[in-house]
Amino acid sequence: METSVTCYSRGVLLPRVSSQRSSSLVSPPSFSTSSSFKGLKSSSIFGDSLRVAPRSQLKATKAKSNGASSVTKCEIGQSLEEFLTQATPDKGLRTLLMCMGEALRTIAFKVRTASCGGTACVNSFGDEQLAVDMLADKLLFEALQYSHVCKYACSEEVPELQDMGGPVEGGFSVAFDPLDGSSIVDTNFTVGTIFGVWPGDKLTGVTGGDQVAAAMGIYGPRTTYVLAVKGFPGTHEFLLLDEGKWQHVKETTEINEGKMFSPGNLRATFDNSEYSKVLAFCSALI
Repeated sequence: METSVTCYSRGVLLPRVSSQRSSSLVSPPSFSTSSSFKGLKSSSIFGDSLRVAPRSQLKATKAKSNGASSVTKCEIGQSLEEFLTQATPDKGLRTLLMCMGEALRTIAFKVRTASCGGTACVNSFGDEQLAVDMLADKLLFEALQYSHVCKYACSEEVPELQDMGGPVEGGFSVAFDPLDGSSIVDTNFTVGTIFGVWPGDKLTGVTGGDQVAAAMGIYGPRTTYVLAVKGFPGTHEFLLLDEGKWQHVKETTEINEGKMFSPGNLRATFDNSEYSKVLAFCSALI
């Protein structure tokens, strides 16, 4: 049978609570396994065009299910746990994304307080590693290991595959940049964590379209966790509340035209002529 998944948005008033954040990642991450995990959506990050519909209108998408047809609603204001249950029936994927959320919460605190001084280390790409880079890297690897569902992981700082101890069958592999923009932390600009999740034990010979989830953590005036899950349309933004919980605050189902163009890794244009052509093409459109 097929299950129709309906999603709509409505405004909420965020609660005012006292600050209570953990400064270290605990094992296992502290979230209730009895909580329901609800809602996410896929976006063009998986190679499919975004689906457009008025936000006030109920949207229906089809997802395969063993049960009878039903309508599930995802709402602005839901917790990450509630939202993920509606996004995917895969408990392992929900666990992994929750564990990464725990790591992002801790990194957000460390970005505000940890040393940003340079170290004597450089990564495999020749970039100098900062203390906060390596701290974020360590926290993310720990989160993936504690999830017990990640088989392999690699990062910009450690590009070699690291065995996280999870299963091959039903497990996942994750690639991430622990702290993109870490060199500008001292200028108080926004920085972030970026990661992609693939099924199984392969991180080579795979494409963006093979991902089952992709996300980024954004550390700025506010800390947010933006996710997309394959098979569930749209991307969804969660705000880190003072109490340390993630709350769904924004749904994006379309990308409008804009005037901003901010390419990354410009150094690669010297070694990759095809990438240089892409940037030249995009610049000509502005």
